[in-house]
Amino acid sequence: MREPMEQVYGVDHFPKLWSAWVDGLLRIYHERKGDICSGKLKHIKAPTLVVHGAKDPMIIPDHVPYLLNNIKNTDLHVFPEGKHNIHLRYAKEFNAIVAKFILE
Repeated sequence: MREPMEQVYGVDHFPKLWSAWVDGLLRIYHERKGDICSGKLKHIKAPTLVVHGAKDPMIIPDHVPYLLNNIKNTDLHVFPEGKHNIHLRYAKEFNAIVAKFILE
């Protein structure tokens, strides 16, 4: 997972970026007593696109149906062979799906 991120953000910059992201997420986790975002989902009013890699080892299977059940007006696109980097591995298809969703 690190190599494609280093290609995008640079070998020197990626560790700093990753560290800042983890620190920020931990701060949110502690401030919200473990609820990073589930309590906020019901407030999302805009049409929402959930894009998921079915073989993503970083996302537990319960997350996708939870999002679909807790965000109104949600569309789902699953990449059956996709892992966590679907935006990189399937860039052309990913961009087309997102563009179509935005334009509609």
